[in-house]
Amino acid sequence: MLHAILLVAALLTPPASATDDVAAAEHDRVADEMERLAERKIWTGVERKFAELEELDAPLTLDDLLIGAHAARELGDVASAYTRLKAAAKIKGTKEIGDWLWDIDNNYGHVDLVAVPARSAALGAMQMPFDPNQRRAVDAAVKSAKQDGAFRGLLPKGMYDFAGQKFEVVPGISVKIEVSPRMRRQGLIDPVIVVRDSPGAVVPSAPQQKDD
Repeated sequence: MLHAILLVAALLTPPASATDDVAAAEHDRVADEMERLAERKIWTGVERKFAELEELDAPLTLDDLLIGAHAARELGDVASAYTRLKAAAKIKGTKEIGDWLWDIDNNYGHVDLVAVPARSAALGAMQMPFDPNQRRAVDAAVKSAKQDGAFRGLLPKGMYDFAGQKFEVVPGISVKIEVSPRMRRQGLIDPVIVVRDSPGAVVPSAPQQKDD
């Protein structure tokens, strides 16, 4: 009886190679759609397709990760762009990827901002950066804080105000701010928690310097 059950199970279970082929075919289909959306600069669509790729059993390719990193950057999500670049660097550490990681490491800092109630979570930059990618990162953070009362991610270096608490973003430093009834009862003494980050870039290269 047990032999018969095992035989039926074996017949009903597709070979591993067949399952892999199906996953690979589905990956190629979604990746093609994502690439076409990227060519048209429909970044929200690209982000949705990248999320679909992540749910498949097929591994992400270098091209998948780079397109996903570009989409995240265009949407102001520098933290996701950084994560995808790190994964891409493990596949192939190109100069483009290394320079991109270097730029993020040297121009952005980690922040963890939470305000209770959420309506008090107004985030603003003392001076908006000129770089368009950095401006998008600030705009996305401001939107997140307004909608959710919180923002966790990367912000360009500079001075900011969150729910009335001023703080500075410095590369290599994590900043945590909680504005809540509990903190208010404590008089908001030292509301900014600063923690030094460990080195983050997988490929710690920098743009080449020209000789004087």
